[in-house]
Amino acid sequence: MAQGNAHDLFPVFFGVWVALGILSLFFFLNKDAALKRKVWPAFTIATGILFIGFLWAMGASSPLFVIAVVIITVLNLRAAKFCDACGKTLMMRNPLSPPQYCAKCGAKLTQ
Repeated sequence: MAQGNAHDLFPVFFGVWVALGILSLFFFLNKDAALKRKVWPAFTIATGILFIGFLWAMGASSPLFVIAVVIITVLNLRAAKFCDACGKTLMMRNPLSPPQYCAKCGAKLTQ
């Protein structure tokens, strides 16, 4: 597919994003906090790389897009916490004050 052919690539982009949305349910349905901690970095980095690839394929050539996606990926990596007691996935809303306790069960977060 030729670079810049966004109209033809959009259905693929949309389909991949729907699939990633479905795959991300793993982090909210699975109760194994240790497994989620192992999978989260690979999932988040792969998603960022895919997004950069789609931006490039759709004709975006500015390095600012790459910088923005890298920053968002790093913030997403830092935002997720997983409770060892109940397995809940917690997404931090304020990166300056990470949660100390699980919002679901009240257990102290070890991460």
